[in-house]
Amino acid sequence: MMNEAKRLHPIAIVIYITKRLKQGPFLALALLWAIKRTTGDPFVDWLPLFFFLFYAMLAGYMSWRRFTYRLQENDMYIEQGIFVKKKRYIPFERVQGISHSSGLVQRLAGVVQVHIETAGRQIDEPEVVLSAVSVEEANYIERVIRNQNGGNRLIESENDVIFTLRFSDAFFLAVTSGGAFGVIAAIGAFLSEFDHFIPFERLKTFFPIDDTTSTILLLFSILMIAYLLSIVGHFFRYMNFTVVKQANTLTITTGLLQKKSISTSTERVQGIGVKESPVRRLFGYVSVHLIHAGGSLDDGKQGSLLLFPLVRKTDVPSLVASCFPSYHVHDLLQPLPKHARFRYILRPLYIVMPIVLATTVWLERFETLLLVFLAIYVGHRSYKRAGVALEREQLALRSGWLTIKTVYMLKQRIQSFTISQSRMQQRARLCTVHATVMPGIRKKVVDVDEHKAQAIYESFLENKV
Repeated sequence: MMNEAKRLHPIAIVIYITKRLKQGPFLALALLWAIKRTTGDPFVDWLPLFFFLFYAMLAGYMSWRRFTYRLQENDMYIEQGIFVKKKRYIPFERVQGISHSSGLVQRLAGVVQVHIETAGRQIDEPEVVLSAVSVEEANYIERVIRNQNGGNRLIESENDVIFTLRFSDAFFLAVTSGGAFGVIAAIGAFLSEFDHFIPFERLKTFFPIDDTTSTILLLFSILMIAYLLSIVGHFFRYMNFTVVKQANTLTITTGLLQKKSISTSTERVQGIGVKESPVRRLFGYVSVHLIHAGGSLDDGKQGSLLLFPLVRKTDVPSLVASCFPSYHVHDLLQPLPKHARFRYILRPLYIVMPIVLATTVWLERFETLLLVFLAIYVGHRSYKRAGVALEREQLALRSGWLTIKTVYMLKQRIQSFTISQSRMQQRARLCTVHATVMPGIRKKVVDVDEHKAQAIYESFLENKV
């Protein structure tokens, strides 16, 4: 039985127009043309900008007008395209995840945006995006897809709230996030283009300071503004973060102003990663990510889905076990051999020694010798943090010096496992182990004991027999 073709909510026109304005580089060119090439005639000066705005509005309306979708028993059919009409159909069995989000525009209209992830999609681009549908329609689409994927029992099962991010933890997460650099870059680009509109010279009449002091204060002010904007952005993004499990489906909701809901099957998870940043590690906090076959459902890195943005390290094993009973998250990884320490220390020294020799010999800047001690510290820390662990059905790999990343992978989920040796490693009886759980997602640990690496490799051969 085939349903009638449906259109998105008319508010999608505004969303399409906004998307055109954001993605189109012609807007910036039109603004620069209007600002820098003044002829005295406002119509001539602002004509490129008016032309671009008219194009964006027309394209937004036509994108909404030409976009239709309909649901069949086992498929979704979509027709779209302004000049070239495209038709596609999505089998429900290929759907790997569904996420809902509601930005400010959607919330004003009482609608949500639906992302449907499928196998074989293009990188960093969802297969299906319904920009504006009613909440009832979004729930209906999700229910139909689940039912066709054998999920009838999911509707009758009870929800189990696994994790809720507290207000204090959300604030600490925002304070310790490192997203300020992107904001600094945006502010710097703005100042470089529109510095002639900012009356820096007039500020000296009110604040009699020299150029050096004013430069330092300006840079410090930009840094603080960027940091505060980063805190606000991360706080709004991760506020109300909740993880709910319903049979074999995880539903993740997050956001204060822009709410987002992500539903995905636990069967799509290929591995679990635990990330320890330097500042959060001091307070005993980590973040937990899923290596997910459906892609970056939370607009993050491809193949990564954030499960717990901030959680105490001692609570990770029980929380992960409540979502994935097959995984055993622990911190009992076997360290690398002692004779691998020297090799870890040498690697950063190879990088800094040419710089140190050049500055000390030709420029006589002996303070660069401090880089040698820094390189030794980095190498030693990388050695101490690295480790491997092989259990009956699980492999764990850990590496990093500043940010420590530990990945837990079930052996049945690992697509390929390889060991490699250079000639120097052969003499030291060391190996490099590589584990690939998805195309483009690969974890490795350097200078593992040769016998340990061979034992892991043989355990994979036993599974193949």
